[in-house]
Amino acid sequence: MPSLTEKLGHASSEPNPWMPAALVRGGIVAWVGANLVTAALYFASAFVVSRFFAAYGLFPAPIWLPASIAVVAAMMGDVRLFPGIFLGSFMANGILFDPPLYITTILSFTNALGPVTSAVVLRRLRPFKGLFTSFTGIIAFFFCTTLLSPAISATGGAVAISIGQSFDLRSFYSLWVGWWLTDSGGTLYLAPALILWLGLEKESEAHSRFVKHRFDRQDLFVWTMIAIGSTILFLMPPLKGSDIRAAFPFLLVVPLSWIALRMSLRAAYTLVTLVSIIAAAGTVAGVGPFQGHALANPLQLVGTLVVLLAMNVLTIVALVSERYEAQTASLNKSRFLADTSHELRTPLNIIFGASSMMEDRSLGSVPSREYANYVRMIQQSSEHLLQLIDDLTEISKIEAGHFELREEPVGLKAVVNGAVDLINIQARAKGITVSTDVPSDLIFKVDARALRQILLNLLSNAVKFTFEGGKIGVVAAVVANGDVAVSVTDNGMGIPPEALEKVFNPFERANRGASKAIEGTGLGLSIARRLVTMHGGTISLKSEVGQGTTATVTFPAERVVAEDMRSVAARF
Repeated sequence: MPSLTEKLGHASSEPNPWMPAALVRGGIVAWVGANLVTAALYFASAFVVSRFFAAYGLFPAPIWLPASIAVVAAMMGDVRLFPGIFLGSFMANGILFDPPLYITTILSFTNALGPVTSAVVLRRLRPFKGLFTSFTGIIAFFFCTTLLSPAISATGGAVAISIGQSFDLRSFYSLWVGWWLTDSGGTLYLAPALILWLGLEKESEAHSRFVKHRFDRQDLFVWTMIAIGSTILFLMPPLKGSDIRAAFPFLLVVPLSWIALRMSLRAAYTLVTLVSIIAAAGTVAGVGPFQGHALANPLQLVGTLVVLLAMNVLTIVALVSERYEAQTASLNKSRFLADTSHELRTPLNIIFGASSMMEDRSLGSVPSREYANYVRMIQQSSEHLLQLIDDLTEISKIEAGHFELREEPVGLKAVVNGAVDLINIQARAKGITVSTDVPSDLIFKVDARALRQILLNLLSNAVKFTFEGGKIGVVAAVVANGDVAVSVTDNGMGIPPEALEKVFNPFERANRGASKAIEGTGLGLSIARRLVTMHGGTISLKSEVGQGTTATVTFPAERVVAEDMRSVAARF
């Protein structure tokens, strides 16, 4: 069993799911550019926010939107974008607030340390299917981005400002809380919208499939009316009367829930961001329903509104997504049980019938050609049953988190040839030819077992859905950006466009009508995708009905071993 140190070492080497492909393959130039862009965006947002609030006598800003820039940048580049966040904060603090150099340095360091630390922790806590698709993901997001990151920044700020002064716990605590609220609010205002618009996180596939067919003009009308109504509400002069008017903005949770459920989380949170900025701007300008409240500070009410809207939208979508996922899984498992009962019944009937004939000696006491045929049927049926059990065992191990990668330098050609040898028995039975074009010196670091399983699943699917006399080709190469791409191409029946993503779900079949007579559990592509993802790679399908399918697996460039290690390849 691996030690804790080994586990931590393995976790730290896991790929960043939020890192854009352009940065992965762009090299030092891309990272320098990304740091400069981060610094520029941080400073620009700090300049706009501080100047706006300063115009109304609130300086520094009570809502620090650059915290959103820092959090999103840290998620995309982790420690590699630390310099950009630090530089942006250094310019913002030094130019806009003009504190002593040592204070500026401490503030900028912790302003970068907080987001980077929270991004690293959030990556460890992130559920497999994404942050915004489950309640645990939402809790992890709030903990890391609105608690942990601002807490580190606030600590640095409070310590820096307290240096050289007599220590007062109450003053220190008050400064710390104010700083934490400023950064926390700034993160909540903008960060989720940026994450969704940049595509760092996606919505639940089940939720997306559900809302896709219900999106209509009525939803657009509701979205637009909320935006217009919020603008009017928060830009109207303060009205005299009861404090009950301050409760009106909180009713926005109802239409925002409508948007989240019927359109998308991105549409809903974009509206939350818009409403939040309008509410803060109007309140600071002295207008809107929060003015003149007898029991609360107007900006505190704005903060409460933002937290309520944000948590409501994110939580309701996450919970509903979990429900859709559960319903989809239940439906798929019901289909799976129906299919599997047929799959199991067929080989069992063959095994039972053939063995009964042999036991009763219905064909005579002397072994004959018929006996050989029955023995072959028993063997084939037993192999089919074993494959069903293996698929179920494999997906159970992966879902339970019991499948651990054992990575080592692997010769790709040897693994491909081994997989093709195993699948050739099925291919030859249908008159299908399998060809390969794989460089003999291509060595990269993967789990050999997992790679073999990925290839076998793709090849098995290709054989199943290719007509008799068809062709299958396996091609591998290092592509322009340094990634390793392995493609399995067939000229079979193909996959309908609407099913290209669905086939990666457990127990799903591409075309249930056309593939009903074809053996299989519908787990092959699901297992392959999960194993590829564990390696930091991607898997995609291109297909045309009646023409064939190409499945392409891509492994990141950093897995390629530079040295020529043909002696290692020989072991596989």
